[in-house]
Amino acid sequence: MRIQILGTAAAEGWPAVFCGCDTCVRARAAGGHNLRSRSSIQIDDIYKIDLPPDTFHHVLTYDINLSNLEHLFITHSHHDHFAVSELYYTRPPFAHNIRKPPIRIYGNETVADTVRTKVSEDSHPIEVVTLEAFVPVKANDLRFIPITAHHSPNEHCLNYVIESDSVRVLYASDTGEYEQPTLDFLAALDYDLLIIECTQGALPGPATSHMSFEAVLRLRDKIGPTTRTVITHFSHNMGLLHDEFEAIANPEGVEVAYDGIVLEC
Repeated sequence: MRIQILGTAAAEGWPAVFCGCDTCVRARAAGGHNLRSRSSIQIDDIYKIDLPPDTFHHVLTYDINLSNLEHLFITHSHHDHFAVSELYYTRPPFAHNIRKPPIRIYGNETVADTVRTKVSEDSHPIEVVTLEAFVPVKANDLRFIPITAHHSPNEHCLNYVIESDSVRVLYASDTGEYEQPTLDFLAALDYDLLIIECTQGALPGPATSHMSFEAVLRLRDKIGPTTRTVITHFSHNMGLLHDEFEAIANPEGVEVAYDGIVLEC
């Protein structure tokens, strides 16, 4: 399984779009891994999780051909993870020769309703699939298990366990610390890779709708203490540039993702 983390920032991007804070000023000057776009991952050629407003940037920067896309899984309806208007461009004259239409778009009820309100399945090469938490979905050679995230009181947000015949990965983006039913489900599985959001960085405080680094360590230690762990989805408010956060995370056996990083498992 080839996973490319296309974007590693929270909603505002990093440097944030309109921000002049010290952290954003330092990120602009340093460049490189300190420039972070909105979060999404690509799995092999045909699977994608989330459709952020930076998708066109990802396509250009990482030479991604989304005409090959067959399965698009959405975590939740917030705009930084689901820029639904981008789906408008799946039909002619904007797009031709999509490899395997319809593109299947998976998400919770809010996501499904949003798609059907904005983009018609009759006029676009898409098919909407409404997911139920903890009920697996087979998508070509992979199996996706949507799990209940702890993010928004107004929406049943989802994270995903992704399985092939030989590999199991957790993708946990936009969630605070899991409630017990989700944690119990996750703890019963073995993993080859954990990709966990860390929006708060090393800042103190409760991990209610997003994770802190301490919350990441608690989750890792409960469900996969020896599993490769990569953190993503960072806010500029954490105040640490990439190498500064690596100095904290790497001694704990945690890797800090950057835009474009490829993970093979």
